[in-house]
Amino acid sequence: MNIQDIITEFGAYYLNQGQNLTRIHQKLRRQLVTPKMFTPVYTDDTIWRASEARHSRIVQPFQKAFTPTGTTTFVPVEIRQFQMKADLSETPDDLEASWFGFMADENVKRSEWPFIRWWIETQIIPQIAQDIELNEIGRGVYTAPTANTPGAAGTSMDGLQKIIADHITSGRITPITLGAIPADDEDYVDYLEQFHAGIEQAYRNIPMTIYQSEDLVLKFKRGYNKKYGKDTNTEDNANGVTKVKFTNLTLAGIPSMNLKANGTACSRIFATPKENAILLQKKTNNMTKFDIQPFDRQVKLLTDWWMGAGFIIPEIVFTNDQT
Repeated sequence: MNIQDIITEFGAYYLNQGQNLTRIHQKLRRQLVTPKMFTPVYTDDTIWRASEARHSRIVQPFQKAFTPTGTTTFVPVEIRQFQMKADLSETPDDLEASWFGFMADENVKRSEWPFIRWWIETQIIPQIAQDIELNEIGRGVYTAPTANTPGAAGTSMDGLQKIIADHITSGRITPITLGAIPADDEDYVDYLEQFHAGIEQAYRNIPMTIYQSEDLVLKFKRGYNKKYGKDTNTEDNANGVTKVKFTNLTLAGIPSMNLKANGTACSRIFATPKENAILLQKKTNNMTKFDIQPFDRQVKLLTDWWMGAGFIIPEIVFTNDQT
């Protein structure tokens, strides 16, 4: 930990002036949003496998002869889970002779000091959630770690952007050709209306959510007011729900889609029936369960968990031709 600024300002000693946890403030962190948008599947399988069944045309004109037609085809489905972890260590003694002395307790072992609970609940668990949402589940690209070296941000799993791109490369997702995101807000409303028109006919009226960056949702709202009038209040955009007019498409901005892997703005949008979007997790999810290990005068925290995302039928993931 780094408390040098506190020591410089307040001194290298503990003086009880009534300070407590309510005097420690922090900025907001982003919460886990994307996992809530998907259908959870809890399994201990590190690779989840299923099959999509297809059948070709059957109906034909009548004749007395037996003329069979139509074939059943089974296509493999595979979604992978990735193992992630959090390793941390601190030396709580650093707090004792400082303004933070109230977080020490010499009557119990260091792993039971008040600091440890505060550290886990207010710093570590929220930071894990933010790391997953902003770095991994959307723009992550899995990279095997170098031995004995912490892995870089965004390398713990394949995120949604890479998964969609891989399915496009393999030919299982065909992007809707729309071109670049328009600069004008009103034109972006037209863009999403054209997106709806490009969805496969059988799914065009199925309720779905278009996932995109938070900035693009704001762009649509501004354009909607510009196109239809700021006082427009139709059932398409009532009660805080943002929809593409005259469609069953709802908009959702998710933090995981704000940026691409290279840190630039993400222009990818996509929609699919919720039951087609899968979030895999093991039955015993240890993301918020820690092995607390006192070691000499240090306290180590260890946890690891599994997570993966994907689509059962990539062909019914509808996306634009941007990244």
